[in-house]
Formats: sequence, structure tokens, C-alpha cells
Amino acid sequence: MTDAPINNPIICTCFDIDQAKVKTAIAQGHNDFRKLRMVLGVAGDCGNCHRPINKLLKAHRALNAPSKDPLIRRRFPMPWQHMSRAKVEQEYTPSSCVDDIMVFINDYIRHSKDAQHQLNYASNLAYGNDMGERLDYFPAQTDGPLLVYIHGGYWQELSKNESCFMAPGLLEQGTNVAIIDYTLAPKATIKHMIAQCCKAVAWLLCESQELGFDGNKVVIAGSSAGGHLCASVLQAAQQGLHGLSPNSISGAILLSGVYDLRPLINTTINEALGLTLQDATDLSPGLYSNQDLPPCVIAYGSNETQEFKRQSQEYYQQLLSDGVQSQCIEVAGRNHFDIVFDLALKDSCINQQLIGLITELSLQE
Repeated sequence: MTDAPINNPIICTCFDIDQAKVKTAIAQGHNDFRKLRMVLGVAGDCGNCHRPINKLLKAHRALNAPSKDPLIRRRFPMPWQHMSRAKVEQEYTPSSCVDDIMVFINDYIRHSKDAQHQLNYASNLAYGNDMGERLDYFPAQTDGPLLVYIHGGYWQELSKNESCFMAPGLLEQGTNVAIIDYTLAPKATIKHMIAQCCKAVAWLLCESQELGFDGNKVVIAGSSAGGHLCASVLQAAQQGLHGLSPNSISGAILLSGVYDLRPLINTTINEALGLTLQDATDLSPGLYSNQDLPPCVIAYGSNETQEFKRQSQEYYQQLLSDGVQSQCIEVAGRNHFDIVFDLALKDSCINQQLIGLITELSLQE
């Protein structure tokens, strides 16, 4: 082995690979870790070079990210403008469609505790410096796909601790799972939450080799406010923001999301959020173009308010207009709170859509 110049350090001492060789391979189009490792002849169990190679990959992606031009504004219908405040409040109160919301919250808690007791997992992994920037990682199989779940709660309730109930079912199907925490309102703004969720996904991608999942098979999913955050993360990735690129995420499942925040301004929901009209406009993924997003599944329950149904239907139409491969599904017998259980429920429509996304990714290899 020869000494490398100071400006061309050795990346992997086991295989005598220097920085110039890595950069050349990346420039030739080998811009994901698995392909790059094969081209360089690095063994899968050689941990010496994983981090520096990923660092070079990240720097290359940041340098070649698309320009952050303003997104094109889109029209999103506003029937809520013709409703009374009381009617808007009712339409954006999903618990108005169920007898007792706590039945479902208690199910989240109980099934999540079961998952935590049954499974080996890494808890409270820090993806940032803030106390709220933590995630739990549930491993299924090495080099398997990853589902990143962003919980709901109207940006002001719940956490990852009540949101890992889908992990056992997904692990049985070979899908690794990460559950993200983010800082809730009123301590944080929605804009800050979006940046945190992006940071979490970017951190996971950087740690893919360490954690053992395939960084080319990352699907994000979210329910309610989590659906909005997922859509916002996709949009940020499209623009190359917060350490993400258009290729960072391979697919998304958005459940009962809110894609236009403007109706919330005059509701009690906004007391903790503090949204102005400009905030709500800027932070609504349904109001802007979504070209070049990965395949998306939009779903909602049959037992939801008309406004929640409309939001999903309108966002789906926006995706179609932008040429995004997408589907919109009304799940019979489900409501705003229990539809999320279908992510891991074998043979359910939502679970089949998830498996379909992952299968399609495997066929692209």
C-alpha cells in the first residue's frame, strides 16, 4: 500500500481505495452506495470506508441538487369559505365521526407497548441536537426496505411512543421500520416540524449501512398531520432542501392528510399552531406543484368528514395533473383513526399498496 497525497487521502485501507477513485466512480454515475461499493470492489463487511464514502456521496448530491426555484402555485378549491365557522370546526374535527376517540388512542398505546416489549429495537436515536429530534428503529432484515412513519395528532399531540404499533406486522413482511418524533406545537412551528422530519429522513439515509436497510428502498408514510408532513417532506426533497434530493425517497403512503391548511386558521386547532394566512399558504403542499414526486398512495376512511375526504381527493388530482404516479383509495369501514392499522394488516388494501411499492422498487434493481 502506498501513501496517498494529503489532498487525496486513503478512504479504505483494506482495499487501498483513495478519495480520487471514489470521486471518479461517483462522477461516472454510480451515485448510490450499493452500486458504488460493487464498482470499487469493497466488501460488504468492510466498515472502514462506509462513512467516508457516504460523506462523499452526500457532498456530490448536494452539489448537483436542482436549483431551489420557487414552486409553481396551484389552485386548490375552497368550499370551506362558504361554511359557517361552526361547520368548518366540525369538518376539521375528525373525532366528530366516532363515538369515542380515546378508544383508538388507547389502542395505539396498547399495541405500541406490545411492540416495544416483543421486539428488539434501537430507541431514541438522535437525528439532531434538539431533545425532540429522536427516532426509534425496528430492524427486520439486512438490505431490506425501510418504512419511515410520521405520526399525526394535529401537530400538537402524540409521539413515536404511541405510534410503533405497525412494527410487528411490517417486520414479519421483511420491512424495516423507523418511527420519527418531532417537536410539537406550541413549542415549534409547522415549518420547523417539516425541517425536522426532513432531517430525520436524511439522517436515516446517511446511516443506512450502519442500520442495515437498503437506502434505495425508502417509503415514507404518515397519518393526518403526519400525512401533511410526509407530503411536505416529498416537496422539500423535490427541491433538494434539508439534506434531501429528488431521489432520496422512493414512495409514500399518505393517510387522511391535510394538504391545504388555510381552513384551519379560524378553528380552535390553530390556537396552538398560530398560523397566519401567509403561513398556511406557504406550508400547504396542495397549493404548489408536485412534479417529479415518487409514486404516492392517498387514502382515507369511508367514515370521515367530507372535508377530509375532499382534501385527499383534491391532492390526488393535483398529483395526477403533475404527472405523479398515484392512487386514491377510500377504505370501507375505516375512520380517521383506525385506517393507520391497515399499514401492517396483511391483505388489507393499504398493506397491499405498500407491498406493491416495495415490489416495484425491487424490479427496478
